[in-house]
Amino acid sequence: MTSLDPTSPSVWVWSGHVDAADEAVYVGALRALLDDHPPTLTIDLAAVTFLDCAGLSILVRANNAPFTRLLLRGVPRCVRRLLQATGLDEAFTLTAPLDSPVAG
Repeated sequence: MTSLDPTSPSVWVWSGHVDAADEAVYVGALRALLDDHPPTLTIDLAAVTFLDCAGLSILVRANNAPFTRLLLRGVPRCVRRLLQATGLDEAFTLTAPLDSPVAG
């Protein structure tokens, strides 16, 4: 499932299974989001329970978008493991979920 955060149009919220079955929906949404060339796009992954190579491909596309800085927020363990296994863990900027305490 995919939606925009109504309080911040540059935050794209993903949830549940993100796989090849929904790839076209995610790719279409990404294109629409990037049409406006936002300076920063945050993808909130906190509610993702499964991500396959199709979902990973969408993240890579977003990360490679010109003129837009990508942030991955609230990355769950299942996604972190995939990023580490593919060697992409250093390619993305990861941020904590909004409800996490900020170190000070």
